[in-house]
Amino acid sequence: MANISVVIPAYNEATTIRNVGQRVLTYCEHLIIVDDGSIDNTGAELKGLPITVLRNDTNRGKAASLWRGIQTALENSADAIITLDGDGQHCPEDIPRFIQLWKAHLHHLIIGSRLADTKTFPRNRLIANKIANFWISWAAGHNVADSQCGFRLYPAALLNKVTPDIQHSQSFVFESAMIIHAANAGYKTLPVPISAIYNPHARPSHFRGVRDIALIVRMVAWSLMSRGFYPQGLVKSLPNRRGFIDSDGLFMFALSNIVIIATLSISYWLAFIKTCRLARYTFSLSGSTDWLLVPGMKLNSSMISFDYQQRLDRARKLLERDSDTSLLILGGLTGGKAISEAEAGKQYLIEQGITGSRIHAEEQSKNTLENLRSARNFIDTKNNSITLITNRYHLARCHALASGLKLNHKLCPAEDETSLNIFKLMKEAYLLHWYETGKRWAILTRNSRMLNRIQ
Repeated sequence: MANISVVIPAYNEATTIRNVGQRVLTYCEHLIIVDDGSIDNTGAELKGLPITVLRNDTNRGKAASLWRGIQTALENSADAIITLDGDGQHCPEDIPRFIQLWKAHLHHLIIGSRLADTKTFPRNRLIANKIANFWISWAAGHNVADSQCGFRLYPAALLNKVTPDIQHSQSFVFESAMIIHAANAGYKTLPVPISAIYNPHARPSHFRGVRDIALIVRMVAWSLMSRGFYPQGLVKSLPNRRGFIDSDGLFMFALSNIVIIATLSISYWLAFIKTCRLARYTFSLSGSTDWLLVPGMKLNSSMISFDYQQRLDRARKLLERDSDTSLLILGGLTGGKAISEAEAGKQYLIEQGITGSRIHAEEQSKNTLENLRSARNFIDTKNNSITLITNRYHLARCHALASGLKLNHKLCPAEDETSLNIFKLMKEAYLLHWYETGKRWAILTRNSRMLNRIQ
């Protein structure tokens, strides 16, 4: 049976500490309360309880008090240590849930999460908490649900590996730093949903939002700078969207944003200029070509969109002009549709009078990069000329991706006119910046896995 101890730091908690202590004893017989130099009746309120009471001669701060109680628990061979506040904000009745989750995930730091229900959460505290969550999640390299909650379960094996800063000035930085120390030691956090209890008659919180969050951010910023801003951590800290973008894509997304910020947006506007230039000054195909490539586009209720139709109509005109040209339409099943993008495009062209034998449909790729990789595998690029047909706003990114894949090609805009949609151009410029940042990073770091995807 696991040996669990509970540690509670207490500073001027006379009105609540006895009630909290009695409730804790219902679930855990090893309770350590550290009286941090209280000047009220906190010590007197604890008399008669079967607990260990440690008293600091002066107020040394929450960090030092927690660490003193933790060290005492470790000396008593605790397997895990639960910490909670003495002001009644945490319900001791939740202790069994922490223990149950820890027993199923021994190599984790278990933290109460108050953010599932924020109705009673003071607005300024909520905002400060979310700011801290972002920075600490980045530094820890995984998403932390509630970085500021002091209701936690620390595995003893973790506590034996760390040496935190327990100066008085670090009182409310301590718990944030412990998350980062834990991550560096290989321990991720797991949340336990708990209620946010704020008694209007309780003593004022010792936490000072602006000051303490500034100290926390400073601590995290130093941690990030010491690791070159740890961009991988930012990627890993984002909510899980792997069904949409894989880990490499998320990393490049984060790095692209960092570059934009670091260059005061100059790098983005250079990508925007490139996108606009190709959109405006690329002309329709005048000569012949062996193959036409049309990248797929997300369907609307299994129907092709207007922009996709423009691509297909341009391909139809070129096929009617040159009977020796073949067409490859690219795009698999996306968005839960019943028909692939490529097959929908093929059916549209057949309805427009194009012979089906001239149209080839590739139905596995899910994005533009995959489209072009599939085209390279399908066509003998050394002995065939290729023309890539897409919308004007999409030309620059298609050209960059195709060039990166060493796919010899010409560009052909889907539209005759050069009237441009500024919002689509801005979006494509951002995606182009994302790709080019990732490509340069992969080359610089010689990341063979990423290079194999884009070359």
